[in-house]
Amino acid sequence: MASVVRRIQKNFPLIPAVTWGFLVLYLTLRPKSAGDLFSLPSWMQGLPIDKVAHFVFWGIWFFLYGAFFLKRPELSGDNFTMFRTTSFHTERYWGIAVMIVIGGIIEVAQHELNWGREAEWADFAADVMGVICVALIFKKP
Repeated sequence: MASVVRRIQKNFPLIPAVTWGFLVLYLTLRPKSAGDLFSLPSWMQGLPIDKVAHFVFWGIWFFLYGAFFLKRPELSGDNFTMFRTTSFHTERYWGIAVMIVIGGIIEVAQHELNWGREAEWADFAADVMGVICVALIFKKP
């Protein structure tokens, strides 16, 4: 299993994060249907499950970005490769910024498209917190 992960990291470092990103986009922008409605157990009624889901999904997104893209050997140490054009910290900050901007764009799109999805600043805040919390885990390798 570890060799498969290393092979993906080397040859296709962004595929896991991009795939997860498209899943997040699909789940947050698809029109709401009657099948989306379900009832939570009574002990969960007061919990902000959708905010927890935003936090977790965006956290997983940055985790995949960090685990497969930021942990590439050419971004660690002082090794020079011809493909290295930026530093680990620059790549990390770009990842954080891009995911936060996408979270904001999704909330604006939910408001503008009127597909039954509700745009909420609390959702955006949960997105940002999920990215930031996981970003704090990924220090320079």
